Amino acid sequence: MHVLSLRQPVVTGDSATAYQPLVREKSVLDDLDARILHLQQIGQSLQDANTSIGTIRSKLSMHEQSLRVSYGRIGVIAWEEASSGVLSEAIRGILPKINEMQEKVAALRAEKDSANRRSREAGSLFRIPFKMHEYLVSKRLDKYARGHEEFFVDTGKAIAEALAIRHLASSSAVALDTEYHGLSQQIAAWKEELSLLQQQISENKSRLEEVGVAGSVERKVIELQNSRKEQASLVSKLAVAYAKTICLQENPWKMVEVNAETLRCYDQIRRHERIRAQLEKRIDELRIESTIGELVLLIEQDEERIMHIRQMIDQYNRQIEEIQRSIIQNREKIGEMKRSLASSLEREE
Repeated sequence: MHVLSLRQPVVTGDSATAYQPLVREKSVLDDLDARILHLQQIGQSLQDANTSIGTIRSKLSMHEQSLRVSYGRIGVIAWEEASSGVLSEAIRGILPKINEMQEKVAALRAEKDSANRRSREAGSLFRIPFKMHEYLVSKRLDKYARGHEEFFVDTGKAIAEALAIRHLASSSAVALDTEYHGLSQQIAAWKEELSLLQQQISENKSRLEEVGVAGSVERKVIELQNSRKEQASLVSKLAVAYAKTICLQENPWKMVEVNAETLRCYDQIRRHERIRAQLEKRIDELRIESTIGELVLLIEQDEERIMHIRQMIDQYNRQIEEIQRSIIQNREKIGEMKRSLASSLEREE
């Protein structure tokens, strides 16, 4: 479509009529190209964002699980230090229920030990109620132990969020504090990135709604690409028609600025036109030669037929002559027989 790259298009004569629809339909084609590119960019952005979100959520889940383990370890250490009486007052102030929990566990353990002792001291007949009581207390302790996991996690989380990990007496306090801050910062960074990606997806969906795309982006792109194929075919036909009107002019580039590529195309078209004219002339010559050959063949066939007919005429003439001689001979015989009959009748008289 080099004709559309002309700074000063040729719009004289028939070219003006052919140029306007070409420009109009080419503008429609350019608009389709821009819309397709725009939707493809949005679609790719959505795809990349969703892929990144999946990756980040996977990493976030792993790090949140690691952070939960760290919380649990911090909670266990705090529990043990509280049991040993070495838990700092700073942490004790954060965890007012830790003493209450320890008192409940201590009371259950004392109750279990008491039931066990009384079971051993009692006779065989009175041992069963104490054993049953010991069993029930053990079940309650097990239930507390199972519930302690969540308690330890909540305890460790409260200590960590209060930035009090380093108040623990344990030698692991510094390492746990470093681990907590590292995991927390990474989780915060990923959550921020996740929020930005979700915002990006929301903005892209709004952009799609603005251009009238409510469903699948891929389906809309395919629909536009099909429209583009039809439009490109129409533009190509109009460009050819316009170029033909230019090439039919004597000097189309007079007072028109053209680039080298357009001139090369024009020269190539003229060259092809000359070749086509030569070929068409040669085709006409060959067609005439072919017609002459066909007529010569027909003449030869007719001459052969004439010769054959003449031969048949000669043969029929000879047959006619033979028949005529036979007729003459038969007539002469008839005459002789009549004369002989007449002579015989005269003698009888």
